[in-house]
Amino acid sequence: MGYFDGLTAATFKKDPQGRDLFFVWGKFGRGRVVPSEADAASVRSYLKGYYLCVLLGIVPMLMLAGQAGEPRWLLTIVTFMALAVAGLVPLFRRTRHWPVADDRLTYREAMSASPPAHGAVSLWLLAAVSAVFVIGGLFLLLASDATFVGLLCVVFFGGCLGVFVWMLIVRERG
Repeated sequence: MGYFDGLTAATFKKDPQGRDLFFVWGKFGRGRVVPSEADAASVRSYLKGYYLCVLLGIVPMLMLAGQAGEPRWLLTIVTFMALAVAGLVPLFRRTRHWPVADDRLTYREAMSASPPAHGAVSLWLLAAVSAVFVIGGLFLLLASDATFVGLLCVVFFGGCLGVFVWMLIVRERG
């Protein structure tokens, strides 16, 4: 399985009766009982495509945004966020009539469902790329005037590295 399968797995869980539950709002809302396996596959497919589009959309957004504080920067970010939210509307419409479950998704359940669904190769690759960005951030901190960007790189990608290493450990135990 791949990276997007892992992201998608974090929005599903099984209830005590063995039914698949889908959490439209993640841990912030109640689950919906998935009517059939075909519906579950359809939602998983939609979410994988959605995550891929958002990931691919970030790069052009950053290229078009310009410098922080410019009117174009704010407009680009707001437009991207609006498009990202609008991309979820068809999913909300498709699942709103499904029966509401009493169960909630905890953060721990979402985080423990994700590692087994990720591919080991993709997790190792993501951990390695995160480590390279941490090293790059340290270089920026020590050897240039871009201390803020360096600090952001170290903090963000250090957190990512920690999450990916944790996911590898959970995956190996699982």
